[in-house]
Amino acid sequence: MPSNLFRPFILVIVVYSIGTTAFAHKGEQVKLDQACEDARQIALEPRRKEIYQECVQKFKKDETVCLSEAKAYNGNRINGAPLFYELPACEKAFDFRNKNEK
Repeated sequence: MPSNLFRPFILVIVVYSIGTTAFAHKGEQVKLDQACEDARQIALEPRRKEIYQECVQKFKKDETVCLSEAKAYNGNRINGAPLFYELPACEKAFDFRNKNEK
């Protein structure tokens, strides 16, 4: 009979541990995704400077317009994957997501 009394407690412990693990994985994924985006922003900075210079010098646009255009550049490409997702921080985030979605 005592074993029947412990079943609800065991069930609660199992459910709680599953929820805690899922929450921990989500928190880790958020950190990895942020590290990826931080690395991408650093890698995109030289291209943003080029966009700004070209905008000002070649297209003779106002500096505020050029700053806005350069800041908005995020590495998206027509018919291609966005730039810099092959960085180690992004690969780590991608691998972690794939490993923990199953």
